[in-house]
Amino acid sequence: MVGQQLRNQRHDGALAEHFRRRGAQHAAGGDAGRRKRGARRAIGTAAFDGIEIHGANGYLLDQFLTAHTNLRTDGWGGTTHQRLKLLVAVCDAVRAAVGDDMPVGMRISQGKVNDFTHKWGGGEADAEAVFGTLADAGLDFIHVTEFEAWQPAFPGGADSLATLARRYAPGTTLIANGNLHDPARAAQVLDGGAHIVALGRGALANPDFPRKLAEGTGRAAFDNTILGPIADIKARELA
Repeated sequence: MVGQQLRNQRHDGALAEHFRRRGAQHAAGGDAGRRKRGARRAIGTAAFDGIEIHGANGYLLDQFLTAHTNLRTDGWGGTTHQRLKLLVAVCDAVRAAVGDDMPVGMRISQGKVNDFTHKWGGGEADAEAVFGTLADAGLDFIHVTEFEAWQPAFPGGADSLATLARRYAPGTTLIANGNLHDPARAAQVLDGGAHIVALGRGALANPDFPRKLAEGTGRAAFDNTILGPIADIKARELA
């Protein structure tokens, strides 16, 4: 329900207009400072072993990266490289907060929680810009997530987004996610360039997934009802 509602709002321009107004009201650079403070709390209070910055799935940083939600006309919008500036600023701020010894990475996707099949408009050229820029920002790892991680990243192509990430960020550790609870699919993505496979639904249904895989025992199916109820977006929330 939420996905359909947001798709409709995006197509009629309401959601884009909402982000345009918010972009005019808030300085993008302030978000980098907030994330820097969050990183300090993560390692100082929660004693985390690393930091993953969420730049995927339609959340704030992904909204800056995505052309149809980032309609800014200042230095934080425009070309793909300009839309990446906030992501880089956040990477720099987090690194400054935690130092060089703490692993720092970023999760990146094309798809959104409300649009699983969204593709970057520039195709492989955008993939080169995104992964090359993040590698140059000094990230220790990039976490690529797609609805089906083994599928070609773009129509007419053969390479998955994980394979493109390996091509354009060759020295960066690569994590892949996206319906990879099937061991054969996971192996396919590892063969395509990923170093690590991350699980979501497969691990929720099977907290002991590695043991079951090693022993060759059966695995439970994911129960979608645990994700409900789904909340609707209200008109006042877009005002």
